[in-house]
Amino acid sequence: MARKKRTLILLAASILVIASLGYYYFLSNSPELPQLQLAKAARREIKMIVSTNGIIEPVERAQIYSPIDAFVKTVAVQEGEEVAGGRILMRMESQQARTALAEANAALLEARRQAQLVLAGPLKEEVSDVTASIAECDLQLNQLAKDLKTEESLYSKGATTGEAVDKLRKQKDQLQLRSDALKTKKQDLYARYSEKEKEYAQGKVIQLARQVELLEQQLQSESIPAPESGLLYSLLVRPGTYVTRGQLLAEIYKTGNVRLRAYVDEPDLGRIRKGQQVLIEWNGLPDRRWTGVVEKPAEQVIALNNRSVGHVLCSIANQPKELIPNLNVQVEITTASKANALVIPRSAVFNHDGKPVVLVLDATRTVEKAIKTDLFNSEEIEILDGIHEGDSVVLNPGEVKASS
Repeated sequence: MARKKRTLILLAASILVIASLGYYYFLSNSPELPQLQLAKAARREIKMIVSTNGIIEPVERAQIYSPIDAFVKTVAVQEGEEVAGGRILMRMESQQARTALAEANAALLEARRQAQLVLAGPLKEEVSDVTASIAECDLQLNQLAKDLKTEESLYSKGATTGEAVDKLRKQKDQLQLRSDALKTKKQDLYARYSEKEKEYAQGKVIQLARQVELLEQQLQSESIPAPESGLLYSLLVRPGTYVTRGQLLAEIYKTGNVRLRAYVDEPDLGRIRKGQQVLIEWNGLPDRRWTGVVEKPAEQVIALNNRSVGHVLCSIANQPKELIPNLNVQVEITTASKANALVIPRSAVFNHDGKPVVLVLDATRTVEKAIKTDLFNSEEIEILDGIHEGDSVVLNPGEVKASS
């Protein structure tokens, strides 16, 4: 009896060992089942976003230009400093303007002297001298005319020579030339003091006086004041710098009065609309976020490094003082959004015969289902029809075949 019982125990143990070995052999020779990665269709907000970069710039700025060609003598401020309107920012020194002013003053002094002479008219002594000389010439001419007539009469009677007659004629001609020159001089003397000459002399004085005034203003403008109060965010010169008239020296803006210039790539420009929400991030303050609104979509496409972009102007809420001009920032523009949308990961969607489909886990098998989609972003896609909330979809559909 004991022997029979011991035999049954050994038989049962043998069967168990054989069964275990058989099961292990079955598992070791079975094809490896794929590891399914699943996600549930859920309802939440979805946003379509354009991600790009941009730069912070002032909404309004006061730009300060050099009024003269000059050297920068001193600079009284530093970039990033708050300045009050009217404060002297720098002083210039223009030797060229100083030399021009000295020359203009000398020319003005001479022009005034000449104008005084013209306006006073010719001197009585000068007129009297010319008149007396003319009268003397006329008397001499009359006398020579009588002497010549007498000499010609004597010559006709043979009582004198032809040389004597020619000599008197030459004397008369020379005296006539002198008389004509004196009369011309008298006419020029009066012409020199005509109304036209007086107007010219006065006009020259006015012109030179205006030139002196402008040069004096230029020298006064050697001191460069701040046109308004604000933050000096751009200072482009230092002592010793030579600048030309009209050259930009510095820029001032009201703290916090900034906007965003976003660089949107050409393929995304068609999605940008006025009023869309904007999110701004800056590496300098990684824990902060700023919001804004698209104010002006791009009006043209330009080259930026190796990109073709449009400049999109955006307002920034709450006038943030920490965002200063010329900061490079990261930008997200929400071009579309929907609350309570049914969404799944984009990696769950694949094309079958040109239509979007997903693999849905149904108990122990996967079922291929056609879907209708709408909004999407880099991670998720909205489902309008084909599956329901709570359905589990396969995230690696390319590695799994639908089971029947």
